[in-house]
Amino acid sequence: MASVETAPALAASWRRCRNDYNLDPNGAFPPMRLTDSEIRQRFERTLERVEFGSGAMIHMRKVVRDTGYSVLFADRLGVVVKDFCDSETAHRLRDKGLAQGSVWNESVVGTNGIGTTLVERHGTFVIGSDHYHNRLKEFVCVSTPMVDPEGDILGVLTLAGNAGIQPGEAKLLHRLVRDSAGWIETALFRNRFRSHFLIGLAQAPDINGEVFQSLLAVDDGGFVAGASESALRLLGAARADVLRQPVSELLGVPLRTLEGGAGRLQRLDAQGGDAQYAYAFPNGRRSSVVVQPPASSVRVRGPARQPAGPGFERLAGGEPRMQRNVELARRVADADLPILLQGETGTGKEAFARAIHMHSARSDRPFVAVNCAAIPESLLDSELFGYEPGTFTGGLKQGKTGKVLASSGGTLFLDEIGDMPLELQTRLLRVLSEREVTPLGAVEPVPVALSLVCATHRDLERMVAEGSFRQDLYYRIHGVRIALPPLRERGDLCDLILSLAAEQKCSAGPLSLSAEAMEWLVSHPWPGNIRQLSNVLRLLALTCDDGIVRVHDLPEEIRAGRKPASPDEDGPAAAADAARDSLRNASDMAQRLRILQALRECNWAVSEAARHLGISRATLHRRMKEYELARPNG
Repeated sequence: MASVETAPALAASWRRCRNDYNLDPNGAFPPMRLTDSEIRQRFERTLERVEFGSGAMIHMRKVVRDTGYSVLFADRLGVVVKDFCDSETAHRLRDKGLAQGSVWNESVVGTNGIGTTLVERHGTFVIGSDHYHNRLKEFVCVSTPMVDPEGDILGVLTLAGNAGIQPGEAKLLHRLVRDSAGWIETALFRNRFRSHFLIGLAQAPDINGEVFQSLLAVDDGGFVAGASESALRLLGAARADVLRQPVSELLGVPLRTLEGGAGRLQRLDAQGGDAQYAYAFPNGRRSSVVVQPPASSVRVRGPARQPAGPGFERLAGGEPRMQRNVELARRVADADLPILLQGETGTGKEAFARAIHMHSARSDRPFVAVNCAAIPESLLDSELFGYEPGTFTGGLKQGKTGKVLASSGGTLFLDEIGDMPLELQTRLLRVLSEREVTPLGAVEPVPVALSLVCATHRDLERMVAEGSFRQDLYYRIHGVRIALPPLRERGDLCDLILSLAAEQKCSAGPLSLSAEAMEWLVSHPWPGNIRQLSNVLRLLALTCDDGIVRVHDLPEEIRAGRKPASPDEDGPAAAADAARDSLRNASDMAQRLRILQALRECNWAVSEAARHLGISRATLHRRMKEYELARPNG
């Protein structure tokens, strides 16, 4: 959503049409149109991101139904993926090609509302003779771009009708289009950051639509994780200058004050820009305000409930390989590429798959997980592909929707795909190739929008060589390979143990670890990886008496393993040296542990943590450098 700057934009567009595109204003028409299959794929890929904002488009349709205007939504390439055409004028527009599936890229059809808006990245209205192509001069297009929560162009919302209007009327129509696009952008933003602390910004001390559209998302550390376009305009700042900034410094109000005043407007200190008031949503990490389009009778549908899971930041921790994995996953989450996760049992493959889903444009759609090793082979076919009514004796009367079809538009996670029988591999390959599924007992295939994440602990390349896994399926699911390291190889094992331990509650409060117990846990090989570690910490929280885990509290399986920092047996002197090293290491471990716990408790506020520890801030900074302690993702 952006302001309208029509005259300079039209002049620049005509220059591009003549000089860059070499377009003939009397050339062939109508514009090219995608095939039905391509339209379906684009619709499923794009409209799933704004489907819960369709109420705003329906509202526009109701407002303009009797005026002869059509409501159109085009994707970021200028392809119309949704249209509401209810009038005679709308039908004439369709004859000109302005209908679902038509391509309105400026380089193809010249100056027009959709294509020129995409190039200029701000709202435009193109009236009659403003169009470059002579066949379009009887129409008007009023358009505005929509952006996703990261600031990238999502598409264009357009009203199209007869050209017999004045620029003043076009401005009114543009206000309707802009406001509707704003509601959709707001719904997208709130969905993307639904687990964050949301703060609305306003210019005036009254709660109106503006405060809900100008939004900041704040992470658990008090840093800005997201900013809506409207918020950036109010702050007078670029996105790069706002993200990862402490919200308390950005707004001039301590985070605790903002949280404490949730549910009411709070005056901001002068920080530049037009933002004068802040509104912290009352229920903490989730906003309770229902986003609505301009008409109170039409409500934007909220996102579907999704399974909770750890975010990318927590999964990455301080492990360089995991951080690279997360960066790769972020880049490909919305690409049309299958993702293959490989790692030992218990390394968190499903948690990583859920994080990919939750950070993708499909986060409001289903995440469907299938463990190919846990379902009996005789049932796997019907579980994946479903069946029609009457297919099986004893089957469900109404039939069953398979997991593949249930995941359409969302993410299908196939865990332990290396255990899938060869016959089923053949059927899955066909589904991935054709993008359609035929339930058992059905005649006609059903189209499916498939985003696939697979996982396995097996060596699929070796299985392909042995003939137990299809080579063509292997390359079909191997779009992007992400290897998750085992726990014993992670360089952030100590921090990971502390982080997981902090989540466990026992009778005496949060679970704490003595330095000696910590050494034993760090030195353990953890064959069951994160799953085993989580179970051990859960057990310790139940069996520890005073909330502090000591060596004798550890399970036998841990104490029966190799001892940490064992001295060599090369003689008394070597043993004494090793013992001194062990004591020094234990002391360092205890001090590092104490400092890390204080920093966590104080939300990494160094001054506060130094007071808590009874040392100076300079000493704490020196110790943090010595022990390589830094704010996560800082």
